Amino acid sequence: MSTAPQVRQFAGDFRFWQNNNGTLVPVIPVTDDPSGNQPVETNSFTFAYEAGEKVEIKSKRRDSRYNQPIYSDTQPGTTSVNTGLLELPPLIMARILFGEGSGATLEAGSVGDDPLAITSKDVPIQLPHRLLDDTPVPVVKQGATTLAPGIDYDLNLRRGQIRVKAVGIDVGDADVTISYSYAAQVSMHIVGGATPTKQFYITGDMQDRISGENGELRIPQVNLTVDGDVDWLSAEPIQATLTGDVVVAPGETAPYTFTTYRAAA
Repeated sequence: MSTAPQVRQFAGDFRFWQNNNGTLVPVIPVTDDPSGNQPVETNSFTFAYEAGEKVEIKSKRRDSRYNQPIYSDTQPGTTSVNTGLLELPPLIMARILFGEGSGATLEAGSVGDDPLAITSKDVPIQLPHRLLDDTPVPVVKQGATTLAPGIDYDLNLRRGQIRVKAVGIDVGDADVTISYSYAAQVSMHIVGGATPTKQFYITGDMQDRISGENGELRIPQVNLTVDGDVDWLSAEPIQATLTGDVVVAPGETAPYTFTTYRAAA
């Protein structure tokens, strides 16, 4: 009795961890996920291989063997990954900007009579917090004098930015203070253009949709960057393609592994 043809059609849950000098940071941290890291919606996941250089030694004998290969080999090549992502969690957004991302969670709070560094009167000054509350009303003072909003300054509560307009205040004045309260917030700060590639650890919880066989893909280290342009104002939801070389991570014996398993008959 012949077995069924081994036709394959894989589906998979791909989880990405950013590798920060040996510390793995989940791209979508979710405490109730079995891995503590929610899968990223992935449209494609492609392996590519570029063969290494060919090494060949040819005979120099004077007979018919002259210039015929007596030894030939191909050096090991390079494996790369190309993956198309349908969603862009903050750490992946940092890849689009070729930068480094860092997240923070801040409880609601307030500041009272904090010094306000007047670095410019031409552009808004960024305060340490955003999502400022309108109650109690923020207060800006020059010494003991309370300044008037809309006249002496403009304050953008959502962005946490202030533009000082008062004639009697100059850049560098040290006697201006501000008081305000702010809501709890989660933020991601990306310093762009400084990190063209970033190391990631990737796992794939795979399933052959035809046979039902399970598969486990594990890539300890791949250095990913953005492939192609990303239009931030696209009429369609933004998608990104990441690509990069797979390397043999410290302590590993291979660039990646793939294991299939199913219940025995």
